[in-house]
Amino acid sequence: MAANVIIKSDERRRQEADMLRAFGGGRPENGEKVNREYAEEINARMNDIYRKVGIR
Repeated sequence: MAANVIIKSDERRRQEADMLRAFGGGRPENGEKVNREYAEEINARMNDIYRKVGIR
């Protein structure tokens, strides 16, 4: 069975860390992994929006 592996660039890692900091590290009720996943999703959607409106 093959594993799904996502290789992230340093820029993407930095953007996700910035996003997590912008939200105060996430919700204390969530685990660190869940908060990182939320930051990853928010960052991906923001990048889509930036591409659509011509920013970046």
